[in-house]
Amino acid sequence: MAPTADDQSVASTADATTPAAPFLCVTTNPAIDITYTMDELRIGTSHRVETGLSRAGGKGVNVARVLHQHHEPAIVIAPIGGPVRVLFVHDLDRSGIAHRLIEVESPTRRTTAIVTPAGTTNLNERGAAISSDDWDRLLEIVRGALPTARVVVSSGSLPPKTPSGFCASIVGLAVEAGKPVVIDVGGEQLRQAVAAGATAVKPNRHELLDAMGGTDPLDAARRLAAEGSGTVFASLDIEGMLAVLPDGRAWHARLDRVLEGNPTGAGDAAVAAIAQAIADGATIEAQLARAAAWSSAAVLSPQAGSIVDAAELSARIRITTIG
Repeated sequence: MAPTADDQSVASTADATTPAAPFLCVTTNPAIDITYTMDELRIGTSHRVETGLSRAGGKGVNVARVLHQHHEPAIVIAPIGGPVRVLFVHDLDRSGIAHRLIEVESPTRRTTAIVTPAGTTNLNERGAAISSDDWDRLLEIVRGALPTARVVVSSGSLPPKTPSGFCASIVGLAVEAGKPVVIDVGGEQLRQAVAAGATAVKPNRHELLDAMGGTDPLDAARRLAAEGSGTVFASLDIEGMLAVLPDGRAWHARLDRVLEGNPTGAGDAAVAAIAQAIADGATIEAQLARAAAWSSAAVLSPQAGSIVDAAELSARIRITTIG
């Protein structure tokens, strides 16, 4: 395939005014996210619905959106292909989010969230494999953008046939460049990223227990943190969030009540908060508090990649030290 302008790391026109030291948001499995809000979902029947909200998505893109909402410069780095590519680029440009994209032959996936008062149902396509050359091009774009980066974030599901150690390679490039790096991924890639020296990782309960085994998320987080030198932030849904250091010290954050809303994107808001807090030089407790508040604020927003004002929620977060 002939190189495209994006292959040469030419970003959107939004880059023209992007300040120095952006957050690099690597999204290996991007998507077009479609959200429908309905009074009721009846399985096996037809529904006539209002036009769904549709925009560029994937966890790394959602992280970039939340940072952009907080006036932080962010650059989306992702492989894009197929008929939705034009929609994806148009939406990022319209949103004012800079990007470094590579064009690939594999079609970019779609995800659908159906939000009802009873809860949110997500239909997430797995995504398609990309070539080994595509993976190399992604790493080269990251390498080229690192000198002016503030923090590197790599988050979200991985497409089929992702090379073993890819996330560790992202961590290695960031560590070599002296940049903080936050990883939100599951499976063996999670453990490899920790061992490679990630500044922070943010698995959810399922990803954490899947990677480490057992049934106790605190124990699993402590064992995972001991394999590296950074912080493990473990999101536990309505039970809050943990922050665990390699020496076993741990903190738990929780809002004073359970919120009703759309939890899709709550983890991405937490990752954005962690990245910003690390860049600000915040303490571990402050990083955890910001992550818990932004995650809660995302639940009250109708679509992933946005949060409501978190100030009021921040005052209601309780941090407990775990012995």
